[in-house]
Amino acid sequence: MKLYKSIFHSAIISASIVAASLPVRAAIVTYTDRDAFLAALSSSSTDNYNDLTTGFPSSPLSRTISGYTYDAVATNGLHIGSAGGSQVLSTDDNESLTLNFTAGAPTAVGGYFFNIDDSLNLLNRVITVTVNPGASAQSVVTGSATNFFGWLDDSGTPFTSLVIAPGAGGFPAAFATVDDLVLGRAAPASVPGPLPLIGAATAFGFSRRLRSRIAAARPRA
Repeated sequence: MKLYKSIFHSAIISASIVAASLPVRAAIVTYTDRDAFLAALSSSSTDNYNDLTTGFPSSPLSRTISGYTYDAVATNGLHIGSAGGSQVLSTDDNESLTLNFTAGAPTAVGGYFFNIDDSLNLLNRVITVTVNPGASAQSVVTGSATNFFGWLDDSGTPFTSLVIAPGAGGFPAAFATVDDLVLGRAAPASVPGPLPLIGAATAFGFSRRLRSRIAAARPRA
């Protein structure tokens, strides 16, 4: 009986060693501070829209920055202009602005998101931004052109799209707006170090000895 208790205790230790060797499950991390977001990236590129002239480009509008390409899409068209002291990308109607990432496979995306009216004035209205629709969303009432949201996936899974939804109702109408869009790559998720791997190898060898001990301890007919 004491032998079986010892074997059982050894089995628990073996299982614990193996479990310790497994990597931690990755997740999407959300940021509301731009500096903290940028500090978490291994590399990034920023689209500040300064190369665009004021006007109403057709949708979709294809944008290329260092390492990445994306399409800006709005059903009723887009609007380029100066708001909050900076050149911005907006819609030309009270509707969502969608950014589809077509090349570069970013694992991090962020930017300044807010609402403007049809005269490019800032509106103190709800802005909601969803990354990979259904994965993670942020929503806040803001009249600031420096309202930041950012996301990174530390598993290395690329983001495919981002949807910016303006506040509904009210007068004047709100137009979803983005500035200083950041696309980048998060530092890769941690992997098992040498010690856990050695632990797993030790556990494997130990389990063989454990099976031998169990077989030897069984009552013989």
